[in-house]
Amino acid sequence: MGTWEFDTTTGQGSEIVKVVYEYEKDEDGTYNESIIEVWFEGRDVVGLFSDEQMKELEIEAAMRFQEHKQNYKYTEDYEP
Repeated sequence: MGTWEFDTTTGQGSEIVKVVYEYEKDEDGTYNESIIEVWFEGRDVVGLFSDEQMKELEIEAAMRFQEHKQNYKYTEDYEP
């Protein structure tokens, strides 16, 4: 099991949050990918998001993670 983090903006005030994305990895790639934490001002606020907001964050996270994997797939120390 691994994690990958990225910063993004969310909410009406476009606040900057840190998203922690968890995944499992085997010889075929990654799977079971999902957001496990969203940090704002030192607190995990993942439980404060509506289902719609979480769905939007999950889509953004999945797209960013795929891009990240493509950019680093040829490095020996690939750790998204």
